[in-house]
Amino acid sequence: MSTTTATILIGHAHQNQSGIIPSHLIRFTENDRPALILHSLESTEENKVIIPTVENTIDDIYLMIAVFILNKLDQANVLHSKERKSIYDIFNEKERRELYKKTKLIIEGTNLKVVFNLLENSHLFYQMNLIKQYTNDYEVTTPFVKSEYNVWAGKVEFKEFEK
Repeated sequence: MSTTTATILIGHAHQNQSGIIPSHLIRFTENDRPALILHSLESTEENKVIIPTVENTIDDIYLMIAVFILNKLDQANVLHSKERKSIYDIFNEKERRELYKKTKLIIEGTNLKVVFNLLENSHLFYQMNLIKQYTNDYEVTTPFVKSEYNVWAGKVEFKEFEK
């Protein structure tokens, strides 16, 4: 069963209050096979699902934004298909690098804000350096405190994270 380890809000910062006015949400799921699931918060359009690369998941998130939210790259039918092919299977490494470069240029020309809400043990923790390579407004939230039932221990466990 897949587990959501991060949620990513996409929208615009409020001009006076900061925060975000979201239009979309991406759920990053992990376990058997990672997936990025795009949900519109403003319409009933079909969710879009792509299977990201492991080493460039952040780039794949921004690629998803450029294709499905900004409609600036014409890869929608290839990325989101019933076969659920991985980005590895759809594009070779050279093609991926070129798409990531185009995506960065597209993102530069927007007033987009992206908020990464990372849960404990999310793979995205190891890709923070990639988030910083994008010029859009962004925030990253990480765990501060956690209380969760541990089925193996048979009790609720409390954890405070380092500040």
